Amino acid sequence: MEARVYLADLRHNFSGVLGNECMPLGVSYLKAVMDRDLPEVESRLFAYPDRLLAALRSDPPDVLMLTNYMWNEWMSFHFAEKAKQVDPDMLVVMGGPNIALEPERQIEYFERHPEIDVYVLGEGDFLARDVVREYLDAGKSLHRLGERNLESCLYRRPDGQAVRTEMWQRHKQIEEIPSPWLTGVLDEFFDGKLAPMLETNRGCPFQCTFCVQGVRWYTKVHNFTIERIREEIDYIGRRIRDVCPNMTFLRLADSNFGTYARDVEIAGHIGEAQMKYGWPKFLDATTGKNRPERVIQALEKVNGALIAYQAVQSLDDLTLQNIKRSNISTEAYEEVMIHVRGRGLRSLSDLILGLPGETLESHLAGIDQLLDAGTNELHLFQAMMLKGSELETRACREKHGFDTRFRVLPKAYGMYEGEMVFDVDEIVVSTDTLSFEDYIEARVFALTSSIFWNNSWFEDVVEFAKLHGVSASQWLREMRGALKRESGPIPELVADFVTETQNELFPTRDACVEFYSQPQNWERLTRGEIGDNLMYKYRAKAGFFAWPEICQAAMDATRELLVGRGAASEIPDFDAFWSDFHRFVELKHAHGSSAEELLSPVRGTLRYDIPAWIDAGMPRDIDRFCLPDGREFAFELPADSASEIESLLKTWSASLQGLTKGVTRIRITSLIRHPRSLAA
Repeated sequence: MEARVYLADLRHNFSGVLGNECMPLGVSYLKAVMDRDLPEVESRLFAYPDRLLAALRSDPPDVLMLTNYMWNEWMSFHFAEKAKQVDPDMLVVMGGPNIALEPERQIEYFERHPEIDVYVLGEGDFLARDVVREYLDAGKSLHRLGERNLESCLYRRPDGQAVRTEMWQRHKQIEEIPSPWLTGVLDEFFDGKLAPMLETNRGCPFQCTFCVQGVRWYTKVHNFTIERIREEIDYIGRRIRDVCPNMTFLRLADSNFGTYARDVEIAGHIGEAQMKYGWPKFLDATTGKNRPERVIQALEKVNGALIAYQAVQSLDDLTLQNIKRSNISTEAYEEVMIHVRGRGLRSLSDLILGLPGETLESHLAGIDQLLDAGTNELHLFQAMMLKGSELETRACREKHGFDTRFRVLPKAYGMYEGEMVFDVDEIVVSTDTLSFEDYIEARVFALTSSIFWNNSWFEDVVEFAKLHGVSASQWLREMRGALKRESGPIPELVADFVTETQNELFPTRDACVEFYSQPQNWERLTRGEIGDNLMYKYRAKAGFFAWPEICQAAMDATRELLVGRGAASEIPDFDAFWSDFHRFVELKHAHGSSAEELLSPVRGTLRYDIPAWIDAGMPRDIDRFCLPDGREFAFELPADSASEIESLLKTWSASLQGLTKGVTRIRITSLIRHPRSLAA
C-alpha cells in the first residue's frame, strides 16, 4: 500500500533569525531508512514552518511525524493540531528526547495532547519505519492501529485509553542507518541559512543528572565508521563550496569529541576539508574531559576552528556528588591549559548556576579557579529543567528545593495563520543553597565575564596586569566593580540587563505565553527589544555599539588597580604611556553598527610603539619604545577576517538581533584589527 509521509523538524524563523540554525539531521536518518526499507512510501523533509503549512494544505500526507525538542515542542503541537484540522484521520506521530523520564508523567503528557496519535520513545531511526509499516498493515486506519502492539511507544487503544510499551534498547549497529548526506537526503537544506551538523557517534559514558544523555540508557557509545565520516565531510565540503560558500560553520553532535583516538583522525579529515574547500572556519563541538592529550591533537588539526571545550559544570565537591559527575583534576586541567596556550590555541569551560548544593560563593570560586588556570573563555549557564534528565524528575525537584521560572526561548516564537506560538524553557532561579538575590548577582558576574573576558578584547591589558602581580580572577572581579560605578553609560547597560533578567522570568508557562501574547509585548518581542538571549544581546551591545565606553571603563579600572600596586612609579610618564595603551586597545577592536564601520580600517597616532612593546613581551623599560614625534598607525582587518565578517552580516544582518546570534558564530580573532606603522 502506498503512502505519503512528512517528516518535520521545525525551527522558528519568524524573527528573520532562525531559532535553530542546524540542518534537520535527526529526521533525515528516518527518511534515509524509509527510502531504503519502504519503497512504497513517499517521504519529504521539512525544516521551515511555512513550507510544511503550504504542503499540508495543498498535498496532505497520510502520516505526519514531528520532532520534540525544547526549542520546537509547542510549534510541533501547533502543527499537529493543524494536521488534524486538515484530516482528522491523518496519523500524527511525535518523537524526541523532550519528554519526562518517569513513565507515569510520560502518560500524563501524552494524555494532555490528543492531537498526537503516537509518541515514539527512544531513538526513532527504525521505530519510525516500523510505526509506518504497522499503519500500512492496518489499512491506514487509526482505529485498527490502536488494536496493535506498537513497541517502544505511547499510543491509544480504540476506546481512547493511553498505552505505554517499554522502550527499546538502543540500536548498536548504527552503521545500518544509511547516510542522509551521501544519499542526498539533505541536499535541499544547503540554502546558506542552515548549517550542517555531523554525528560521528552516539551515547555518553557519563551519568550527569542535568543532561538527558546522563541516564543509563545512553551509556554505551556506538560509532559510525571512519570511512563513512570521511566521505560525509568531503561531500558536505563540496556542497558548501559549490552552493553556499558563505556558510562557514559546522556543528558536531558528539557529546565528548576528542575522547577517542578516532576523533583525532576525524579532526584530520576536517582539516583536509578546510584546505580543499575553505570550510569550516568555525567548528562547534563539546570536547571530552578524560583524554586531554587527544583533545589537543584534534585542536591542532582543525587550524583554530575549534576551542578546547573542557566542561566542568561545577568545581564544588558537594555539587559534583549531587549531580553524579567527576571532573578532570585541577592539576590535569592546568596542564591542558599550558599545552593549549603553548600551541597558540584557545580553551573554553563552563559552569552551571543553580545545580543542587551550589552557592553563590562556590560558584564565584569556581570562576576564579578556571580563570587562574588559564581558561580563555567561560560559558556561565543556568540549570535548565531538561525533560528526560534526572534533574527534572519530581523526586529531584523536591529533594533540592528547586524554585523554577519560565522564559521564552530566544527566536523560538512565531505567528502561524494568525496564531501565536511560543516555545519556553524552565530554569532554576533558587535552591535550598542559592537565593534569588544570589542568582541575580551571579548573572551580573556572568555578564561581566561575557563582556570583559570571553572575547579576549582585553588580553593585552590582562597580560600587563599579570606582570604586576594581578591574577586573572582579581582583574575580572575589578571589572565587576567597574560595572557598579554610577557615572557614564555603563551603569545604564547593567541596570537594563538586570531589569530584563528579572522581567524575562514567569511563574508558569501559561503566564509567560499570556504576557508575550499581548499586542504591545508581541510587537516588542518581534522587534528584538525583549525575549532574546540576554548574555549574547548585551555582549553584542557592548562589543559593537558601546565599545569606546566599555574600553574606557576597563582601562580606567585597570589603571586604578595598577596604581594601587605601585606600577605607575615604575614607568616614567605613566599617564602618557597608559593613554597610548588605551588608544591601542580601543582601535584594535572592530566595532560599529554597519558593514562599513566594521570593515573599514582606522588610524591613530601613538607616542609609544605599543605593538612593538607587546611583541617584545611588555618589558618594563618602556622608554626605548618612545616615539618622540609620534607615529601614525593603521588598524585593519586581515582579508580572511573581513571575509568572515561579511559572511556573518550576509547570514545574520547587522541588526542587534542578527549580531546577537552571529556573535557566537565567528572566531574570536575575526574582530581584531592588525596595527601597521605608516612611518615612511
